[in-house]
Amino acid sequence: MSVAVAEKVVCVTGGAGYIASWLVKLLLLRGYTVKATLRNPDDPKKTEHLLALEGAKERLHLFKANLLEEGSFDSIVEGCEGVFHTASPVLLEVTDPKVHPI
Repeated sequence: MSVAVAEKVVCVTGGAGYIASWLVKLLLLRGYTVKATLRNPDDPKKTEHLLALEGAKERLHLFKANLLEEGSFDSIVEGCEGVFHTASPVLLEVTDPKVHPI
């Protein structure tokens, strides 16, 4: 891993999602430091798989952020070389999936 890559910090929004999780894995394997945002970084169901990734102990940082809360990403993305925006707000509460398919 080159020193240049090791010093690069990127942010992945929606870090616990399917696509974002694979992206976090790839970025860690390539030596990046990753700031991943989640709505609830204290939920082990959402973080276990991320914390088990190679390089996570040294270069993965989890942050609480919510797309529906203005400014919640500001300090997290500060200083990042890039941002991979994979988060999506969940606004729909489905009571009957047959009536309201997603």
